[in-house]
Amino acid sequence: MNIDHFFRIAFFVPFATLASSPSWAEVISQEQAIVYALEHSPVLHGAASGVQAQNEQIKSAEAAKLPVIDLDYGLVYSDNPLVILGSKLNNRTITAEDFSPETVNEPGFSDNYFSNLRLKLPLYTGGKITAGIDEANANYASSLAQQIRTKSEVVYQVNRAYLLAQAAQEAIKIARSSTESAKKHVKTTRDLLADNRTVASDNLTAKVYYSSVKGVISQAEAQYEQALNALKQVMGWDLSAEISVVPWKHASKQEQLPQISLAETQALNNRHDLKASDQNINAAMARTRIASSASRVQLGLEASGSLYADDPLVDELSVGVLAVAKVNLFSGGANKSRVSAAREETKRLQAEKAGKELEIRKQVRNAYASIREGKDRMKLASANLADAQKAVTQVNERYGEGRTILIDLLQSEQALMKSRSELLNSRLLLEASKLELKLAMDDFAEAKK
Repeated sequence: MNIDHFFRIAFFVPFATLASSPSWAEVISQEQAIVYALEHSPVLHGAASGVQAQNEQIKSAEAAKLPVIDLDYGLVYSDNPLVILGSKLNNRTITAEDFSPETVNEPGFSDNYFSNLRLKLPLYTGGKITAGIDEANANYASSLAQQIRTKSEVVYQVNRAYLLAQAAQEAIKIARSSTESAKKHVKTTRDLLADNRTVASDNLTAKVYYSSVKGVISQAEAQYEQALNALKQVMGWDLSAEISVVPWKHASKQEQLPQISLAETQALNNRHDLKASDQNINAAMARTRIASSASRVQLGLEASGSLYADDPLVDELSVGVLAVAKVNLFSGGANKSRVSAAREETKRLQAEKAGKELEIRKQVRNAYASIREGKDRMKLASANLADAQKAVTQVNERYGEGRTILIDLLQSEQALMKSRSELLNSRLLLEASKLELKLAMDDFAEAKK
């Protein structure tokens, strides 16, 4: 993800994305937001259902090893001579009269009740059943690994949304401070104009500047609402509910990052979507074995018992046992093509995994680069902010004494606002990049519980 698209608190007067929270809004801590999301996120509920569905597929695949028992019960009503003669044979009620031409050709209508109990048992399927079970287990393991990865993504999204809301709170402080300063400049300019120490145009300029700064608040309210809606969405929270976040606190010390090569290794070992890719490959290999089984000998056993009668109380039993050996000799090349297609699918998944490994390494390296950028920008922004604050203080004093012009004061105020915004943006970049690194490394502790 491009960090520049991750947050939007930049450009000339980039200081507002949050209005003051309603007094009745429920304050949600970051930890509470994560816990709630893990319990209520629709995305996670869907992932859990997917895992359960794959678990049921395992049971279905294992059931193929067991015998299949079917029971039929029905009534035959027909004037078909062959059906009627067969019914009498099954009922063991044949007489010599039944073979007379008149009776055989014109038997009239007859009804007959029957019930069949059949047991089918596969003895050997060329490895199809075992391969089907292996495929089901691999698919289950893949969905389980993907569920854990989805948890990491949800934790990341909650952290990101919460971070944006906290940054917005910091941004509104800058907006309020700038608005207060602009308001004071209007009063000072008005006083200087009353003493004939400035001109009317400066008075108008001060008012225009104050209005432009104050006008950002309306934009802030809309952006604040959007930020909270994004947080509530990833949490699975009611969008109509009022919430607020805990103010952003500066970290007491910076975390030590591992060497980039070690981070790459940890990411490749930790990433559950990569583990899901491994299982997808295993499933594809199992499908290859399933396709190969079609050209092997198939052995099966079928036992059946049938009861027939010309009244509902069936009373004549027939039993039979059938052993079947089947082998496909020619399928027009269909079996061979299915095997080839399954093998190519395996190769495709292996290539996708190799590409994903490169993508993971790139994500780690990009996050490290953004972290370095954030640290450098914070260092420069802190120094610039200190100088800008001193400049505003000095120019403000001279302007109050009528010893400098308004444009100098407004330029120094703009420089101060930009310095404050740059410090906020660089801090946001740093913290966002750390979240990107954690996501790349699959290193959210909350997702492993």
